[in-house]
Amino acid sequence: MASSVARRRYNDVMNRRLSLLIVPLLLNAAAGAAQPHPALPAATVPEGLGVNIHFTDPRPGEMEMLADAGFRWVRMDFSWAATERERDHYDFAAYDRLLTALDQHKLRALFILDYGNPLYETGGEVRTEAGRTAFARWAAAAARHFAGHGILWEIWNEPNGGFWKPHANVEEYTALALATSHAIRTAAPREAIIGPATSGVDLPFLEACFRAGLLQWWDAVSVHPYRQSAPESATADYHRLRQLIQHYAPAGKAIPILSGEWGYSAAWAHFGADQQGKMLPRQWLNNLAQHIPLSIWYDWHDDGTNPHDPEHHFGTVRFPYRANPAPVYEPKPAYLAAQTLTQVLRGYEFKRRLALGNPDDFALLFAQGDALRLAVWTTSATSHPVTLPATNGSFTRVQHTGAKAPALTATNGFLQFTIADAPQYLIADGPNSALAAAPAARALRAYLAPVDADWLAVQIEKLDDAPFAGLVRLLVGPAGDPAGASQPVVFKADDAEKHLAFRVHANSAGEITAGARLEDAGVTLFEQPVRRFRFSPETLLTGSRIVPDGDAQVASQPTLAVTNAPQPLDGRTPATWRITYACDDGWKFFRVVPTGETGRVIPGEPRAFGFWICGDGGGASPRLRVVDVAGQTWQATGDTIHWQGWRHVEMALTPAAAHWGGANDGRIHFPVRWDSVFLLDNISRHKTAGEIYVTAPVVIY
Repeated sequence: MASSVARRRYNDVMNRRLSLLIVPLLLNAAAGAAQPHPALPAATVPEGLGVNIHFTDPRPGEMEMLADAGFRWVRMDFSWAATERERDHYDFAAYDRLLTALDQHKLRALFILDYGNPLYETGGEVRTEAGRTAFARWAAAAARHFAGHGILWEIWNEPNGGFWKPHANVEEYTALALATSHAIRTAAPREAIIGPATSGVDLPFLEACFRAGLLQWWDAVSVHPYRQSAPESATADYHRLRQLIQHYAPAGKAIPILSGEWGYSAAWAHFGADQQGKMLPRQWLNNLAQHIPLSIWYDWHDDGTNPHDPEHHFGTVRFPYRANPAPVYEPKPAYLAAQTLTQVLRGYEFKRRLALGNPDDFALLFAQGDALRLAVWTTSATSHPVTLPATNGSFTRVQHTGAKAPALTATNGFLQFTIADAPQYLIADGPNSALAAAPAARALRAYLAPVDADWLAVQIEKLDDAPFAGLVRLLVGPAGDPAGASQPVVFKADDAEKHLAFRVHANSAGEITAGARLEDAGVTLFEQPVRRFRFSPETLLTGSRIVPDGDAQVASQPTLAVTNAPQPLDGRTPATWRITYACDDGWKFFRVVPTGETGRVIPGEPRAFGFWICGDGGGASPRLRVVDVAGQTWQATGDTIHWQGWRHVEMALTPAAAHWGGANDGRIHFPVRWDSVFLLDNISRHKTAGEIYVTAPVVIY
């Protein structure tokens, strides 16, 4: 039976949430505005922040450390095999103990209903009708046993990856999830059900779940947006997923996205504990800005001490348990960052992202009544000054791990400070009307690149459903002269993207130097910095071939042809590569390699490469490879191809890019030369086929 203390705490939480919701419900009743399930956390920090754990019986002092960090949720496997050792006999005692410990420290649980049971099927599988029926019966018994605790019941873990045996199968998963959802809803109608906890934001897998009708049952959609790139890059993934949910959700039902598991390993190449400590608050803050109500960091503590094993170093605290000194685990910078964020922003709600004029710069405004606090950082590797409108006054400044920094003073109606890749918190020491009214950044993303030597395209993608009207101004020359041409851009609410074309002229070296600025009523919303674009030699387009790579046992059939573009690109039809690909299940990718030596050496020190890609939405990963003079191979990666139609894709060449061989010292020794001018990786490892077009390859300086 659920404890009375737990029931009272759950009821208190629900009553507080209902009291917060009652006014919006009354105001929105006529419009039929939907509200999320009341078991989901409120928007106030730290109510929706948590961490993965791997225990049911905490060690002495462990729960105190979790609570002191400000975590309010734990995510934990709820194992079928461990709780049903005899058919139809369920032993939930271990989880009763865990819930008691959580209740004592005001933490809540996300339980993963997961994995097979040898009583019904072998090999960790749940693929038969009998297995599905037994799993659903067990899940319903668990939900009924713990009803009233405010648990989120998640159906499986990463079924699109290696946790579904023998390999991922969306039809098998949806059959299990439908049966389980129905059983839980029948046994415990008020419990919250979520899924599918995909590895990555796997849109094809997610859409298959939605088509099968699972949004009729689910109260939220959970994903694991792992990446080694910046956490802010998940914004576009969330937007595309939100559009899918809106398309398939039942009328009048609010179904938010949950970041159910996501972390950064301190053992990744060119990473480390300090960098991990910056990623945790940036991940959580960006999720809050994207209205993600629950963010679970992976992991609570390191899983081992092998310095070369990334799986051992996702934790916020180190692996060894210390029985005597306090705290019982050694905090890493990630722990201090979590603790600082939850302490500084406790009781505050995110209001909006403020416009700083640079898409790399973030200033998130939080409020508690008239009290205002800012979280500021940049995705750029270079610190730089920024300015915000603010009523004259002082601001306390706190670094991301809790260290105090010299206070700031707003003068002449502006607050100036230096922004860095680690978040800082700026605390207004009193009401600040100018800051409260500062212009908001818009959910827009821009791509700028030449189409040919005479035309430059600006593609603007809108990542929300609000209308927008502004002005795109071309910045020309090395100094970014704003006297270049300008064009208006207007988005209706349901418009997703716009293309603008500007006339330009390449210099004698075949280079175009330009940037772009997006303005709204004279306010700069963001600016694409001026960069040099150099067209790759024509021989790369006409003198290349495609070769399959990866597992030689995996059958594949790639082709490469130079042809006209399948659809105009901003009014032009440049010559393109047409790449068709097909392969069976397994590790397979395709490399476009030069057939000769002409044009292989890339002059200067490029920082990125770019292509216009007409995508097929198939989920392949575009990449390329270069080799430096020290013999290291560097692999740069662009956005996964979840779109259809034209989009410009950039692949950054930085020391953080994947690399191997040669000196293996993690430094790029210029000049570099082409190895694979383009690479298409089937990252799903499942049978696939498709066709994309690639044109206008440029080197970016």
